[in-house]
Amino acid sequence: MGCDIHLFVEKKINASYWVALKGINEPMIQYLQTSLLKCKERGEDTSCLEDWIKEEKEKTYNFVDIQRSYRLYAALADVRNYNRVKPISEPRGLPSDVSAVVKEQSDEWGAYAHHRSYLTVKELSEFDWNQKIRFEGFVDEKQYYEFKKNGSPKWWYREEDDLDSKTLYSRIQWTKNLSDCVGTFFTWSIPKLIELADGDLESVRIVFWFDN
Repeated sequence: MGCDIHLFVEKKINASYWVALKGINEPMIQYLQTSLLKCKERGEDTSCLEDWIKEEKEKTYNFVDIQRSYRLYAALADVRNYNRVKPISEPRGLPSDVSAVVKEQSDEWGAYAHHRSYLTVKELSEFDWNQKIRFEGFVDEKQYYEFKKNGSPKWWYREEDDLDSKTLYSRIQWTKNLSDCVGTFFTWSIPKLIELADGDLESVRIVFWFDN
């Protein structure tokens, strides 16, 4: 079963209380606009994409660009840590002074949510995102060529039980920087959080949890 993350941004006001912030997920809008152009080139209906883009341009609480990246989950809270990522912290639970908005969202999830935690922007910015992550898996001939050419395959099988008995597979190992595994969370989300902190990296934090 897949695992998803629910993440909010909070800012400390007047050094006394926290409020949940709204923002715009710019990488998502860029992705959708690219998809929109491709659909138009193919002569396909784009009304759903146009509506989606319009919705994304409205500020929301879940504006941090964060996809289903298990390497990122591992870094944030040691969740789905299949690659032995050194996490920033083990799960801490909700902060005692969590904002009302985030508390309400957490309560709605109840027992369906797990590994609740929070991290400051200072912790995110000081973390070693360049740590090497080791991968191992099975690839077919096409992906083996991709691995030899670029240093890693585009996709692979983790378990031998998943393999097709009629196809020849190779077992390979490779490494990547963690920063390359978490995509726009490293290239856009962290810089955006630093910008919101406005010089005080402990005045902004992310609060999050997971569900299966």
